[in-house]
Amino acid sequence: MIKFFRKIRYNLMSENKTAKYFKYAIGEIILVVIGILIALQINNWNEKQKDIEKEQQILLSLREEFKQNIKELEFDHALNERSLNAIVALMNFDHTNPFKTKTIDSLLGQMYNYATFDARLGVMNDITSSGNLELIRDSKLKYALNQWTGELDDYKEDIIIRREFWVNNVPGILYKFIPLRNVDASMNRSDYKRDIIIQPKEVPKENYVAFLSSLEVDSMLFDYYMNQSYVTVNENMIMRFLKDTLSLIEANIEDD
Repeated sequence: MIKFFRKIRYNLMSENKTAKYFKYAIGEIILVVIGILIALQINNWNEKQKDIEKEQQILLSLREEFKQNIKELEFDHALNERSLNAIVALMNFDHTNPFKTKTIDSLLGQMYNYATFDARLGVMNDITSSGNLELIRDSKLKYALNQWTGELDDYKEDIIIRREFWVNNVPGILYKFIPLRNVDASMNRSDYKRDIIIQPKEVPKENYVAFLSSLEVDSMLFDYYMNQSYVTVNENMIMRFLKDTLSLIEANIEDD
């Protein structure tokens, strides 16, 4: 093609057709520029397609991570709700009526059986550190993803407060009245199976009555109830965020 254009220019020059030569030269330059622009446009289109393909892979990975987080949060939240209900049952328990000590052991086991949601952030951390978050075209989704780790901050604070209160207050009060082995033996958790080799210890029923009558115990239970309440409230907020963001992710996945 280049030889062809060169031959035309040579013929024009040899025939002394200067005006036609310059017109032709200008036309040739325009064609070359147009060719370059088309090539650049094609290259830009190819790069954009690569970015879109990469975005789609990111969205698929995020979808799986968010689904897993929802599943794990549902499990942990259910445990924390049962723990919260057990605290309420203990505070409202009427020890003046006949009762079995195993009932109290079981409620204490449920109270002990709290959980901490540990969010999976592998995919999120990777796209953030690599700068690939900018490949997300949906501005609403991009904003939500930017807020994700921030959504966890309040929850983490409440988890720390709950843990510190538990460690510093609950065992020291409980152990005065009821052996921990009795509580441990009453636990029933699907993700925590093991053989009970240390059997419950027989203690006088009066210990349980004293436990339920103690103002110190009542205050401890109420404090723990408040701490656990904040945790479950935050879990509900996180669950809504996860589900809303998952809906945005799925809305942006093409040809799924």
